[in-house]
Amino acid sequence: MMKYGAEHEEHRFSLCFLEEESRGQWQDVYLGIQLEDGEKLPEGLIDPSILVICNIEGEIVQIVLHDEGCDSEFQFTYAEKEQIEKYVNQHVSAKKTTNEPL
Repeated sequence: MMKYGAEHEEHRFSLCFLEEESRGQWQDVYLGIQLEDGEKLPEGLIDPSILVICNIEGEIVQIVLHDEGCDSEFQFTYAEKEQIEKYVNQHVSAKKTTNEPL
């Protein structure tokens, strides 16, 4: 997690499912972030969470880092996005095969 234009900085965290919502052709998946021991949030980031926007097929279209529930000036690194994509793909795939909501 880093501010746009700031130096690349990786953070270790785990993810948890919070909620999902359908919006026409889009499926919004909200995730929580739990930092691993010893990790600290970047300065200025208070309460991060994640909005993952998927299409109807469950393919990820966009990953947005929220702070206090709103869009923020922070973004994820490539490795962090990869972790989020893997988490969503595992959970979306599992739910799609059983026809259950995320």
